[in-house]
Amino acid sequence: MVRYLKAVESGCARFGKAAAWTVPLLVLGTCLTILMVHLRMNVLVGWDARLPLFGEHLSLSNLTELQWHLFAVMTMLGGVYALHDDSHVCVDFLACRFSPRTRAIVTLLGDLFLLLPFTVIMTVYAWDYMMAAFHSGEGSSYGGLSDRWIIKAFLPLGFGLLVVFGVARVLRLGIQLATSTLPAEASPKEQE
Repeated sequence: MVRYLKAVESGCARFGKAAAWTVPLLVLGTCLTILMVHLRMNVLVGWDARLPLFGEHLSLSNLTELQWHLFAVMTMLGGVYALHDDSHVCVDFLACRFSPRTRAIVTLLGDLFLLLPFTVIMTVYAWDYMMAAFHSGEGSSYGGLSDRWIIKAFLPLGFGLLVVFGVARVLRLGIQLATSTLPAEASPKEQE
């Protein structure tokens, strides 16, 4: 069971690892935006059919908004990876003094009473937020990206992944604490 729960945790983290590919796209978009500003171009390229998110052209407004969208994807999906990799913000100067069992208990209680309630609530509200954008056909009001629901879909996805990860980690740590199978002198990251 512990192995299965670790696999679930790792599966959630893979989404965050995949989101790392937004960084080169973000750099490229920023460079194109700067180039277009210096060349005083508003539209880089146009096409006949309407494409989701971009509409009929790739413009300066599209690229500017795309940068924020890519950053949002990186943030929302990167959160679960940071949690899995134990590279999130935590109180290390206290945690380093705890025994592995105490660290596991603190992690379990933190996930159970802080992470899970917050992420469940955020998933529900983010879903409603995304669906409102979908049903209203929300898009940019100044010629930027259309189909805002696409980017807003990363909110419930990111928080939902955190919920799944948190449940899996709470169950895994609970089993390991109950069966005394925590690795000796290991951080929560090394337990995985």
